[in-house]
Amino acid sequence: MRVYLSVDLEGIAGVSHPNPTARTDSGYADAVRLMVGETNAAVDGALAAGATDVLVNDSHGGMYNLTPADIHPQARLLQGQKAWSMVAGAERPTDGRDWEPFDVALFVGYHARAGHGTGTIAHTFSGRPVETRLNGRPTGEYGLNGAALGSWGIPVGMVTGDDALAAEVAEWLPWAERVVVKQGHGTNAAASLHPERARALIGEAAERAVRRAAAGELKPLRLDPPVVIEVEYRRGVEADFAAIVPGAERVGDRGVRFEAPDAVTAYRGFLAGVRLASTTD
Repeated sequence: MRVYLSVDLEGIAGVSHPNPTARTDSGYADAVRLMVGETNAAVDGALAAGATDVLVNDSHGGMYNLTPADIHPQARLLQGQKAWSMVAGAERPTDGRDWEPFDVALFVGYHARAGHGTGTIAHTFSGRPVETRLNGRPTGEYGLNGAALGSWGIPVGMVTGDDALAAEVAEWLPWAERVVVKQGHGTNAAASLHPERARALIGEAAERAVRRAAAGELKPLRLDPPVVIEVEYRRGVEADFAAIVPGAERVGDRGVRFEAPDAVTAYRGFLAGVRLASTTD
């Protein structure tokens, strides 16, 4: 069993405000230690279920947060700036190389979508989008990443974060294990479980998810074509820049619509647009 583990920071137990998620903040090192703890708990659970290969993708910010010496020695760690962002390392090669897909993906430390009213540190990829929709339905990183992975035949087996995230995931990925490690009290506040309790729950859920994947109980998230991703940005200039992507359409005051024949192409267009929008002052 090959397991893919995408780890973010905002959904980790004990992280309740945006400031400690930034490298310049005095609380960043403590937040990373919490991130490492939940990562290793998921790896332990996956190994207990028979995983033979675990790839950890550091998926927060600049994507070089996890301290390599502290990560489970039986896992591989993918870090740094990556074109495929939060699904890097799982993508199907485009150059004809042999490729074996992962059997299951696990999302740790995830969060609710941009625009959610109570989700802790709710956003989608950056602070520029205020809402993101996939085939007309509001979604966040869990849905966009899940759709890309699903197009490669990889099911999402577990998602961890706050209660707002769990409610969203229940609609998009109902087969996935959902671990609530904190209750959101608005965008900048949360009541978290103790880190040891959060890790125990994550380890148990990861083990269940990998066992269920081995038993064929999970399914990839697949969308009927065309696949449409719509983004409402904070400012018109951000939408202007995002709409430069080939195939993108500028709509409304601050919106961009990207329609594609498949989820991977739509995901690529979305990533390109968000990155361009982030270059504006």
